[in-house]
Amino acid sequence: MSSETNAWKVLYRKEDRKDFLPAAVLSCAVHTALFAALFTAFHWQTQSETVYAELWAPEDVSGGNDPTGAAKLEEKPVLEEPQTPETEPEPEPEPEPQKAAEPEPDPEEERRAEELEEAARAEEARQAEEAARIEAERVAEEARKAEEARRAEDERLAQERARAEEIERQRQEAIEAEARRLEEEKRREDERLAQERLAEEQRRAEEARKAEEARRLEVERLKAEEARKQEEARQREEARKIEEARKAEEKRKAEEARRIAEKKAAEERARIAREVRQQELARLSAKADPNSTVSGTTKGDPKNVRQNLTGSARARYVARVAACIRPHIMIEVPSSTVRGQYQAIYSVRLLPTGEQVGDPKQEKASGWAAYDAAVERAIRRCNPFPRPDTGQDAPRELTLSFDPVDDRKK
Repeated sequence: MSSETNAWKVLYRKEDRKDFLPAAVLSCAVHTALFAALFTAFHWQTQSETVYAELWAPEDVSGGNDPTGAAKLEEKPVLEEPQTPETEPEPEPEPEPQKAAEPEPDPEEERRAEELEEAARAEEARQAEEAARIEAERVAEEARKAEEARRAEDERLAQERARAEEIERQRQEAIEAEARRLEEEKRREDERLAQERLAEEQRRAEEARKAEEARRLEVERLKAEEARKQEEARQREEARKIEEARKAEEKRKAEEARRIAEKKAAEERARIAREVRQQELARLSAKADPNSTVSGTTKGDPKNVRQNLTGSARARYVARVAACIRPHIMIEVPSSTVRGQYQAIYSVRLLPTGEQVGDPKQEKASGWAAYDAAVERAIRRCNPFPRPDTGQDAPRELTLSFDPVDDRKK
């Protein structure tokens, strides 16, 4: 705003008002030149226009109605460019032609000539009058234009004076506005400084409060961190104890399963031994009874043939059936699994041809559902079961025991 006010001051200084003087002098010079031009136009001497008159010659001179004669009178010799003649003997001078006698003037022709001259003078007077009228109109038009120019110049000067007055008024208003602006700026600057002092005091107080708050929060954080560390240590200790208890329980269960498996294995071995003894007794009895063809019975009843597959023959048949089923057991067995930890027992009813009758029956779940499902699928895929190697029919029912340790991929 201050730079704009300075521009106004520079533009409207008093010494700059002298620039209006050359414009006034130029206006006076233009008016003087216009008046001089008007004065000269009124006293201007115009040249008279050339007047042409047509004259008619008498018939005896013009040749009457014969246009050929008039044409001959009007003919003029054609001038040719002089050529340098060759050197020849000069010709003899010819005799000069005799001049024709001038015709006597005809009164009618003279009257016509006078009428033509009178008409020419009248036409010349009319043209002079027309030229004077046109010149008067031109001078009047120039005077009108000069008057309009003078009025336009007066209006321009009046507009310039009004513009100068308006500029001066605007300059005064700008000076007053600048003074008011400076006063307002000073007031705002005082207010700004007061607000800055107040803000600085508030900032310092806020910083002190935040520092105290940060110190308090740091103390609380350290306490919470210590409590968290203690809690984490307690939780780790509890987790360690729980893990130890879990491992001890797993070890106990594994030991219990191993003990049960060993017990069942011992029972199975005892059962097999009993079957072997029974088979041996049956073999000895067969020697005494020729009608008995199958071991394990004391009578030769054909209905009991499928029930007398005992001893080593039955053990071999169970091994053959297990060899058919185990390749179909698709499951990943962890290396930490011990024998007897998971054991599944299924019973299957068979036709004499070894074909399965109905679904396999789960006699004992292993405790590992995925392994039980894999065993059941494998039993279904091994259908029919292989025939006994003794040539006998498959037993009516066969009980099979499976342990995932035996199915672990080598």
